[in-house]
Amino acid sequence: MKKFVQTVALGLAIAIPLGTVPAGAASVTVNPTIKVGLFYGSTALPGANLLNDVGNGYRLGYYDSSRNFVQLAQTSETAISVVKTQNVYYGTSGNWSGYFDTLTSNIAVGCWHLKLPGSYGSYADASAAASLYPGGFAAWINGEWQARVGAYLSQEEAQAAQTSLGLVGIEVTGTSSYGVSVVKTGTSQILFQFDGGSSLSLGIAPGLDNFIQTETIFRNCTYYGGFQYQRVNGGNLTVSNVIPLEDYVQGVIVQEMSASWPLEALKAQAVCARTYAYRNYVASKHQSQGFDLCNSTDCQVYYGMDEVTATSSRAVDETYGEYAWYGGSLIEAVYSSHDGGATESAVNVWGNDVGYLVGKYDPYEASVSSKISNYNWTVTYTAQELTDLLNSKGYANSGIVDFKVTKTSPTGNAIEITFTDSSGKSWSKIRDDCRTFLGLRSIHYTITSSGGGSSTGTGGYTVNGSGTLSSLDGAYAIDGSGNTAALGNSAYLIDGSGQVSQAQSGGGGSTSGSTVFTINGSGWGHNVGMSQWGAYAMAQQGYTYKDILTFYYTGIEVRKP
Repeated sequence: MKKFVQTVALGLAIAIPLGTVPAGAASVTVNPTIKVGLFYGSTALPGANLLNDVGNGYRLGYYDSSRNFVQLAQTSETAISVVKTQNVYYGTSGNWSGYFDTLTSNIAVGCWHLKLPGSYGSYADASAAASLYPGGFAAWINGEWQARVGAYLSQEEAQAAQTSLGLVGIEVTGTSSYGVSVVKTGTSQILFQFDGGSSLSLGIAPGLDNFIQTETIFRNCTYYGGFQYQRVNGGNLTVSNVIPLEDYVQGVIVQEMSASWPLEALKAQAVCARTYAYRNYVASKHQSQGFDLCNSTDCQVYYGMDEVTATSSRAVDETYGEYAWYGGSLIEAVYSSHDGGATESAVNVWGNDVGYLVGKYDPYEASVSSKISNYNWTVTYTAQELTDLLNSKGYANSGIVDFKVTKTSPTGNAIEITFTDSSGKSWSKIRDDCRTFLGLRSIHYTITSSGGGSSTGTGGYTVNGSGTLSSLDGAYAIDGSGNTAALGNSAYLIDGSGQVSQAQSGGGGSTSGSTVFTINGSGWGHNVGMSQWGAYAMAQQGYTYKDILTFYYTGIEVRKP
């Protein structure tokens, strides 16, 4: 299995929108067009190139509010690039995949142009007028067709070109901060310019018609569908893949599972991926960034179609349009890599009581544990390391002397852990913090301690100034009223000044620096919902994808809207 399976499991554990209003049956559709953010925010690009792989040429325009493509222009070029309408410099190494904002690259696309007089009624008219001059191109500026010439790096350079072209007196112009230019890759020749202001963004539909399912190479990955280029707040290009949901699911399941896994496991993953995606598409999770879903572990990992196989494609086709439902609404189809033997209820991990996300013992996963890297794992902390860790996180302490699981769920997962220092002060972590606070792989673990004791003396606990006990287990204290209580090895003492400290062996010497706490666990992820490796095991044992899904999600049904 590829590393993405385990990585995504952790990502979903962090960003689960369980408070999102679920999609009801009446509103759910089959195979809507969605927008998947590929580069955005800090990864937004000054320029982005496309290369035909299947199909030829490109249609240029925009996507309307219903995700329908509106064509404005087209080009038969097989390799094009989109750049923001600022001075952009780029190099031709690596199939022109590297864009820069420095002067060191050998191709420059300038943001100053000469605008021929008037406006035009169509792309063809604007192109015809622009073609009379070297470097001429058609531009669609807020609904108006213009003919423009050149891509100059400065206003002075544009003015010099006016004289040499015999166009003295015509307007030197640029675009707003939302403009983009489409150029022939490897050149500075603009093929088309688009500026729809803040309301419309350039869309590109690969291929010159819809008779072929195109495949397009972008940043060394192959994609179905089209692309949108949005300059959010006038910045670099936010690049989105505009694609039918079913095609998106094709790309997701081969990142979330290996395409070589059993068909029924892949089918279960397809239903999960489709359901999870649709809920977040309806919720417009990334609406402020110009798309519905991202391509990272914050949503689901998606890098296009390169890993798709006949088997993975069959898994999507045989579950076409099927979602997982609970009470007439789509479920939050969360999943993780492996649960270590027991899943967990959402209320014990994220604080939300969700009827279909109920913890249960998993009898299937262990049968394939030998195939799972680091299925069982161990982490150790010394008392001093825990002391330093808590101090670094703002929990000032006098030295950690005890660390234990103080509450487990009915399925045996840790849902509360407690740290205690030498003064008797305690700090507890609950729910998913039992995993994330210490960076552990799951919440399916136990804690044992060893070591400790004074660096001098023979160890044990002194009783009434004479004699010793090797352990406080079985020892009792009696108060002034004759009441007795068991002590145990976590007993605390209070002195005449009111200072509280844990009872220590070896004549009272500190144990905080030498105690070692060992955490033994299994599993990887948040433990809620489907175990991907559990799905693998169930499929191997002959269970269907619906068997898998109805085991891990309590009380659900799998069907089309």
